[in-house]
This record gives sequence, structure tokens and C-alpha cells, in this order.
Amino acid sequence: MLDDETVLVSLGLPLTVKLVCLSPMGRGAVSEAANGAAYTGNQAVEKQVNCRPQQTLCRPVQVVGRGYWSGVENRVELRPASADSGIFFVREDLGGACVPVSLSNRIEAAKRTNLQADGVTVEMVEHVLSALAALGVDCCKICLTAAELPGLDGSADAYVDAIDQAGIESLDGTVTNPLVVQAPITVSAVLGDGVIEVAPPTTSGLRVQYSVEYPGSPIPPQQYEVAITPQRYREEVAAARTFLLEEEARKLQDNGVGLTVTTQDLIVYGENGPIENKLRWPNECARHKVLDIVGDLFLSGRPFFGDVVARRSGHCLNANVLAAVLEAESQMSGMH
Repeated sequence: MLDDETVLVSLGLPLTVKLVCLSPMGRGAVSEAANGAAYTGNQAVEKQVNCRPQQTLCRPVQVVGRGYWSGVENRVELRPASADSGIFFVREDLGGACVPVSLSNRIEAAKRTNLQADGVTVEMVEHVLSALAALGVDCCKICLTAAELPGLDGSADAYVDAIDQAGIESLDGTVTNPLVVQAPITVSAVLGDGVIEVAPPTTSGLRVQYSVEYPGSPIPPQQYEVAITPQRYREEVAAARTFLLEEEARKLQDNGVGLTVTTQDLIVYGENGPIENKLRWPNECARHKVLDIVGDLFLSGRPFFGDVVARRSGHCLNANVLAAVLEAESQMSGMH
């Protein structure tokens, strides 16, 4: 159980979590109503929440590329999956070992989101999860031939293209179980300026506002805000690429990491801006951070309904605010 102020430790960094308790009128548990609307006990929130049928792909489709960290080629095949199966990875190179998408399977890793189940790991899953979440794919079997998913161009564009090629279909007789933010929650790093806030939805889904602020860095301050829909994600978010500083890239390669990655494969900032690359938008960095948030919040395996405001938040803070939302939901369910 989380108190109103709880200190968590993740990657050795203390985090402060603040929960705003619901009034008695707002303590309804989320459930699926027969008419397809989610009952939350909070009428203002309920107006924004509709439970659509679960969806999967129409046919299998592949994406192939090398992992940024390992340099190992991976053939990723996205396949249709049955109702209520959720999203799950299958390591074909390990005899079909399965790693379900779940926040409880998340393990700590620098600058990426990794999962592990029964000793089997899948790495850098946030981009494919972001694409699946934004396009509304609830059930999907993701088959891999290596642990790390391809870095590609540092965005989710290839996954979106693949999903669009495969097509999406509804699973008859099913309904989604969205994760709905019922009250404001803030998670902030005690050391550093990172903070992420979630609040009840003002749109019928996920709205994200992200601010990039790295004082003294060649990365300029920037902001981006979007209410996630499949079309807006395709047009405004999916192609936003991973970024890092030149000194960070050099340190990684000095440590034997990312040896196959070049400045053409992602955005590397030098003193005068991107090296041997051009930005797709002036605020591409903020857009990519939104892409990451969409993927990290899908670790619940459920559509996320809420408004998110973040500044200098990374995968760790994203995961911890998701944990706080799930804990708040659990507490409300326990009150009935």
C-alpha cells in the first residue's frame, strides 16, 4: 500500500510519489459495463471512457534490424493473438520461451525498457509497445530471434508501417479493460529535476505533454503536447527518433556498446546540434519522449486513459507512475 508520500528506489534513485486521495464519490472500481462504457464511480471521468472491443492483427508481419546495444540482428514477427492473451514476446531462439508484457516483469536497465520472466529477457521493448498501444492493438504475439529488439532509425515508424500492412481487426465478444486515472498522482526524482504527473482524462484516451530542459546542453528547450489517436500518432509521433549527446555516445562505444550504430541511425547532438543528421521537427526530442511514455504506460497491457505532464522523465519515472496508478486502482477496488 502506498502512503500519500512514499519514497521508492529505482536505479538507486529515490523517488517521491504523491497521491491525491479520492473523495468517497470517486472510489468506484473500474469495471466493464454492458453498454461498453467503463464504470468508475466518477461521472466526469466516465464521460471520457468507452470500452471498445479488443483488437489484434489480421495477419503476421515482420520487422528486421540490429539492436542498438548488442548489434545483434533480430527478426521480429508480429502475429495475431487470441482474445485476452494480451501482448507477449516469444524468444524463438530459446525454444519458444515466453515473456508477457507486464509491469511486474520490468527489470532495471539504463536508457531503455527491458522485461524478464523465468530468467528469459527481452530488451528495448518500448518502441514496439508504443506503436501497438497507439494503434489500439491489445492482443499480439511478438516472436523474436534475439533478446534485443531492433533499434532501426530510433523511432517507432517501422513498427507502425508493419502494423498498418498487417491490418487490425476486432475480436468478437470481447471488451477492453482500460486503466483509468482517477485522481492526480505526481512522481518526482528527489535527486534531479525529473517529474511526471498524471490526472484523470480530459480526452477519450491518453494526452501527453512533455518538456525537454537540459541546461547547458546543445539540446534546446522544447515542448510537445498531443492527445494520442492512431492518426495523430502516425503523423506526429511515430517517426520521432532516439537522441543522445556526443559524449554519451562515445562513452557507450568505449564500453563496447552500440558499436554498429552511426550518427545516421539516431540523433547524436554535438556542440552545434545534430551530427550528420537533420531533425524531422524542431521539437523532435520532446516528441520522442512522448513516444516512450506511450510505450512505457502500456506495460499494464491495457489502454491508458489519463492526462500526463512530464519534464525530464525517463523510463524509470514512467514505470513508477504507472505502478502508482495501478496501486491506486487496487486500493479503490479493495474498498468495495
